[in-house]
Amino acid sequence: MADIDSVPRYIVNFYELEQRLRELLLKDVYKNMITSYPQLDTDGISDILGYIESLMPDVKYKDIKNEIDQFILYKYDGTQQIEGAVLNIPAIRNDYKVDFTFDKDVFLTGLHLNETGWKKEDTYSLKIDKSEIIYNAFTKEIGEHKHFNTYYKVDADTPVSFIFHSKSGNSRQVLVDLEYIQGQRKTISPPAPTNPDISDISNDWDVAVRMQWEENTPCDMDLHGVIGKKHVYFGNEKEDNFYLNWDYITHMDNCNPEILSVKGYNNDTLYIYIRNYNGKQLSKPVSVKVYFNKSYGIVLVKEYSIEVAAEVSATYSVCKIDLKTKSITDMLQKVNNI
Repeated sequence: MADIDSVPRYIVNFYELEQRLRELLLKDVYKNMITSYPQLDTDGISDILGYIESLMPDVKYKDIKNEIDQFILYKYDGTQQIEGAVLNIPAIRNDYKVDFTFDKDVFLTGLHLNETGWKKEDTYSLKIDKSEIIYNAFTKEIGEHKHFNTYYKVDADTPVSFIFHSKSGNSRQVLVDLEYIQGQRKTISPPAPTNPDISDISNDWDVAVRMQWEENTPCDMDLHGVIGKKHVYFGNEKEDNFYLNWDYITHMDNCNPEILSVKGYNNDTLYIYIRNYNGKQLSKPVSVKVYFNKSYGIVLVKEYSIEVAAEVSATYSVCKIDLKTKSITDMLQKVNNI
């Protein structure tokens, strides 16, 4: 027989909730004793108690109910749903993608995958916008299901991309089912400026870095900033006073720069990196500019022009900036990782 002490429990301090409820009720009793019931006698007790009881579902007690709900009730409200797709993969080595988008926020709960013509070399990935929650996972000879132990929230209209990496070049059909809980809300991100630049940074900042690459290209260049253990990039756009202000996937429909900014950290050093995320060819160097925000205005203090290889995840260290002295040291070398 299992030890009962090993059974997990919810511990709720009902005393704190009861104390608040008692205080509210006593205030109502006291108010009515002074105003509605100046001559309190036993004949009026039942009326007062009836009035108090009628107040119980009143809006003023809803916050107490909400506190209890947060302790006890399940946090994900919505309907469990499944959406499927079929990818017809030709006998060509390439990446093949299908996107899922939703009108409301959803919580991803799992992924089911099956295929014909299995080959051991083939892998797949799952991306939320540009954040990969599954990266180069190997396919299995029989169908597989991945259950997400922690549900992944996806905002409305954010693409969820399933990518099949056909490394074998074998033709087949891939069947994928995305499982999720349909939420009740629609998170709407505030619109970014049409053509954002350094002057559009809304947060306070001392140092900003601007990366620009050529227009009319599917190349996805990414800007990275590192301060100690804090790493700001497309997958983590915000730390304390440290931001990736704008990120763009391609320059096919825009020519906007990626920009990061930082305030403070006077005892630390900011390291700047750039990465060719999808390995597409660029015919022109990538431009990286460093700006200081002075009391008299914004000043361009350093500019780099960097040739980037057409390799997936080709990464380059650009410079390091002492955030106390504002001295900049060139690094300018290809690196294996950040």
